[in-house]
Amino acid sequence: MKRDAHLEALFNPSSVAIIGASRDERKSGGRFFQSLMRNGFKGSYYAVNPQETEVMGQKAYASVLDIPGEVDLVVITIPAAAMPRVMADCAKKQVKAAVIFSAGFREAGAEGRDLEKKVLEAARPGGVRIIGPNCMGVYNPGHGLNTIVSHIDLPRESGHVSFIGQSGWASENFIIAGSDRGLRLGKVVSAGNQADLCVTDYLRFLGDDPETEFIGAYLEGIPNGQEFLRQARKVTLRKPVVIWKAGRTKAGARAVASHTASMAGADGLWDAAFKQAGIIRASQFDDLVDFAAAFGCPYLPAGNRIGLIGEAGGGGAAGSDACESAGLEVNQFPEPLQEQLRDCLEGSAAPFSSLRNPVDLVSPRRIEYPEFISRCLKIMAAAVDAFIFFTYFALDDAAFLEAMADLRDRIRKPVFVVPGYATRQGEGMFQYTRKGVPALPTPERAARAIAALRQYAKYLEEHKKA
Repeated sequence: MKRDAHLEALFNPSSVAIIGASRDERKSGGRFFQSLMRNGFKGSYYAVNPQETEVMGQKAYASVLDIPGEVDLVVITIPAAAMPRVMADCAKKQVKAAVIFSAGFREAGAEGRDLEKKVLEAARPGGVRIIGPNCMGVYNPGHGLNTIVSHIDLPRESGHVSFIGQSGWASENFIIAGSDRGLRLGKVVSAGNQADLCVTDYLRFLGDDPETEFIGAYLEGIPNGQEFLRQARKVTLRKPVVIWKAGRTKAGARAVASHTASMAGADGLWDAAFKQAGIIRASQFDDLVDFAAAFGCPYLPAGNRIGLIGEAGGGGAAGSDACESAGLEVNQFPEPLQEQLRDCLEGSAAPFSSLRNPVDLVSPRRIEYPEFISRCLKIMAAAVDAFIFFTYFALDDAAFLEAMADLRDRIRKPVFVVPGYATRQGEGMFQYTRKGVPALPTPERAARAIAALRQYAKYLEEHKKA
């Protein structure tokens, strides 16, 4: 399949120029240029600043036209008023893609809207595609490219989780929270005003991207919503798409309009349209990260039945409420299955442990604990489609993680973990999520994430029948 050369230049450029590069790392032009150096950008990079002869030990060029050879991507940090002239130079240079970091365009009113139009007109003769304006740019850690959180060092690895953010804030926080949780991030773009390239373009590209297995997004407004939904219907049959759509309330719609000059639209209509297109709707920021972690599990639940097991009865009770509230089922186990569990628990947990579902393990012995829990889950698997395991011990035990991952692959059902002390067990949650055993901080968040997996599984099942 032929790749879009302009978007390829955005996410995987061979050469990058920072227009407005600065010696001062406190300025955006300095941060971006320093980031290319520090992160080992895989290509050539150039500083453009007519007031400087060198930036951070590298030669500075007065104009992008003075750079020898081709330039795939430019990142522009100069004031908005100077943008049409600079964009005309980029068009002459036949730059493929331009990130406009600067604000002061349509979100600033009529004058800014006119300025944005002039920038687009200057770009057209050379075929330059514009990202933004009023955006944070792009992040591809495997390529050494980071303008979104350029001041923070993060793992330099390729990943399968990609993200489209119409807000720099959402894009930044998804990268940081996702990295801390254990997500392997791939490509992230901050869309901004979408004067040229829009969310549909990014969705199409990431849908065809062989490295991307999950697409998340924060959106405020969607230009040409019908085309976006047509594209989404193609993508969701191949990979999950999760969107947090802002502007649900009157106050949210007002904030969206002032932020990126977007029209939020009727929320109920978006809800229905997303479902028809196979898009999973996130209701808050945490859902974006949680659902991305959940889809790291290689298996989808075949039904709504959830098995709950853990070392805390309160966790099981809270999990039962959370699951039913999320549309999942916590059914009492039949007596023969309870008998099997009773035999399994003999000598390993108190004889009065509850076996009905949730399974409440009272005073479990930590000797051979991974094998003991694996036996319990294997028995429960006959009556459930996914598990939530509440544990104080397992997050700190590498052998336990291997046992859970091995069991998951044998029974081919999702296993989720909720730690006893989520705020103190971040490293364990990181390792479990990396292994495809999603670790979420609360029963409610685990239940919502499993419900998202089931929603997607049901969507695929229905389309196979059609």
